[in-house]
Amino acid sequence: MPLEYRSITANCGNDTLGSNACEEISQLLIDDKADFFVINCQEAHFENTRKQLEDMLPEGYNVKCLSQIATHTKLDTQVFSTTGMATFVIYREGLEVNVEGKPVEARRENSRLSGSGYNKGGLVTDFTVQRSGDSESIKVQAVTGHLDAGDVVKRNQDWLNLYRATVKDVTSWEELVDACPDLLLSGYDANTRNKFNKQNNVETKIWDNPDEYPELHALHLVSMGAAKYSTDETYSHTKIDQETGEEVIADSKREGDAARGTLDFVTIYDGNINKNESRKELDKGAMVVQVGIDPGSKRDHHVIISPPQTSITLNEFDRVKNLMATRLFGVAPDVAAKILAITEGNNEDDKEKAKTQLVEYYKQYLGPNGFLDRAMDLHIRKLECFQRIMNNPQNKDLEEVLKKTLFGELEWCAGNPKQLEAKQELMEKFLDSLDECEHAEGINARLVCYLDLKEKIAKNEEINAADAFKNSAVEVYQNYYIIFTTALEQKTKENPQLQVAMEKILKRLDAIADHSNEEALKGLDPKKLDTLTHIVAQCDNSLTLLQAGAIEEMEKINEELMSLSHEAMGSSSPVWRALAGAVKFFVTLVANITSDVTLTDKVGMVQDKKLSKSIDEYKSALKEILPQEEESDHLHNNLL
Repeated sequence: MPLEYRSITANCGNDTLGSNACEEISQLLIDDKADFFVINCQEAHFENTRKQLEDMLPEGYNVKCLSQIATHTKLDTQVFSTTGMATFVIYREGLEVNVEGKPVEARRENSRLSGSGYNKGGLVTDFTVQRSGDSESIKVQAVTGHLDAGDVVKRNQDWLNLYRATVKDVTSWEELVDACPDLLLSGYDANTRNKFNKQNNVETKIWDNPDEYPELHALHLVSMGAAKYSTDETYSHTKIDQETGEEVIADSKREGDAARGTLDFVTIYDGNINKNESRKELDKGAMVVQVGIDPGSKRDHHVIISPPQTSITLNEFDRVKNLMATRLFGVAPDVAAKILAITEGNNEDDKEKAKTQLVEYYKQYLGPNGFLDRAMDLHIRKLECFQRIMNNPQNKDLEEVLKKTLFGELEWCAGNPKQLEAKQELMEKFLDSLDECEHAEGINARLVCYLDLKEKIAKNEEINAADAFKNSAVEVYQNYYIIFTTALEQKTKENPQLQVAMEKILKRLDAIADHSNEEALKGLDPKKLDTLTHIVAQCDNSLTLLQAGAIEEMEKINEELMSLSHEAMGSSSPVWRALAGAVKFFVTLVANITSDVTLTDKVGMVQDKKLSKSIDEYKSALKEILPQEEESDHLHNNLL
C-alpha cells in the first residue's frame, strides 16, 4: 500500500506558518497528488495554525493536530498555554489517521520554573495511516524537536532526550515490531548556527564538515542513515551597522556564533537501506523546498519541506531489520551490516532464531541504556568536560590532544561488544577522574593513563581504571616534587635565602601529605592533590624561566602562584595557610632577583630593601601560623 507524502518542519515564532507557506503546501498537495503531509512545528499557535491550514487546503483534504505540548519562549506567551510544539497531519479524504497510545513528551525539565529547560526538548507521536476499507495500514512515528539555543551541552541533552523518546524497552518480538514504525519523520530546530570569528571576520558553515565539530557529532552520526533535508540558511538575524553600512554577522547573544545558519531539519527513516550510503551527507539540493519569512506571520525561521516521498511496503521482519540497521549505520556500520545479514529463514525454528537475534541486538544497542544511549550520554559529559578544561587559558596546549582523545572516534558503537562495554566504562572513569582536576599537570597524567588503559583493552587485558587514575595522580605529584627537590639541590647553592624558601615549600607540602606516603596521597581530596601538584610544578617552572631569562613568562606564572597563595591563605587549615605563606615568600624572592645576569649571579644578588621588607612580612606571618602549624604537624604525624 504505497503512499505519497512529504515531511515538513516549521518554527513559527509563536504564530502560524503564514499564508505564503500554507499556499506552497496546498499547491504541493495538488502537484504531488499526495496522500498526506506531516508538519512538525515548534513555537506554533495551536489553534491559529490549524485553522490557517484548514482555510487554505485544497478540496478533498483534511487537517488534524495529532499532538501538542505548550512552551513559553516569549514574554507574551507566559500566561496562556496556546503555543508550543505540535504535530499536524494533512491527509486525503478516504484515509484514516489515528494516534496510537499517548504522545511522549521529552522536555529537559518538567517544571515551568526551570526556564528554557521546560521549553526545549520535543514530542514523539505514533500514529497510523490507513485507507478506508483496507485492512493494511502504515505506522508512522512523528518527532518534533526544539534544541537549546545557547548551550552546546544542553543542546545535546535535548537530542538525547528526543532519542530516548523514540525507543522502547522490548523483551519480545511483538514489542520490537511495535517499537519499529514504517516511517520515522522528524522536524526540528537544532539551533546550530554558523560559527563566526570576530577577529578574522570569518564565518564557517559547520554543517559542511560536521566531523570537525564535536557539538554536531550526535546529531550527525545518529541520523547518518536517514534522509536529511535542510538549506544553507534557514534562519538569519544579521543586522546592518548604521554607521558603516556593513552587515553585522556576529550573534550578540552567543559568543562565537553567527546570527544565521542551518538550524532547521527534516529527517526521514523509511526502510530504504539501498540509500544509506548516499544519505551520509545533508541534502541541501534543489528538490528541498524552502519557504522564507512571511510578512503576515511572526515566523522568523524558514519552513523546510522534504522532496516528495513514496512509502515502501515491507514485511514485518524486513521493516524491523532495516530500521535498526539504518539507525546504527553512522555509529556502528559493522553491526548494521550484521543485522542486515540476518535472514528470516524458511522454517519456524529459523524464524524464531532470527527474531530473537534482532530483539537482542535492539536491547543491546538501541534500547534504553543500550550502547548508543550510553554513547550519547558519555558524549554530553565529554563536551562538558572539554568546555570546563578549555575555560582555563593555561590548558590551551592540551586542546588538540584532549579533543582527539575525547572526540576522535566517530564509530561510537562499533567493534567487539565486550570491548565496547569495557571502553565505555573506561571513558566513564576517565571523565570521573578529569572532574577531579583542573590543571594541566593532572589532566596530562590522566590522558597518558587513559591511552595506556585503552591499549590494554584492545589486547583483552583486565584493567582497574579507578585505581589506575588515582595512581597516576599520585605519581605525577611525586614526580614534580622530586623535580623541585632536584632544582633545590642543583640551582640554589649560591643563594641561601632561595634555598630556605624552597625548603619551606617542600616542608609545607609534606605537612599536608608526605610525598613518600602513597596511601596518604591517595587519601587526600583529589582536587587538593591536583592543586598541590600544580603549585610545585609552577614553582619549578618559575625557577626554570628565571634561569632562562624568560622574565615575562616567569611573571605570568608568579602572578598565578600568588593567586593560588591567596586562595590557600583563606583556608581553615593551618597547614594550607603555612603553604600559602611559603609560596608567597618564594614568589616575592624570585621576583626581586635581578634579570640581567645568569642564575648563579641572580640568586646571590637581591634588591636588599625590597627583600628585607618581604622577609619581615614572612616572619610576621610565620609567628601567626607556626604555633598552629606545629600542632597540626604533630597531629598529622601521629595519624600517619
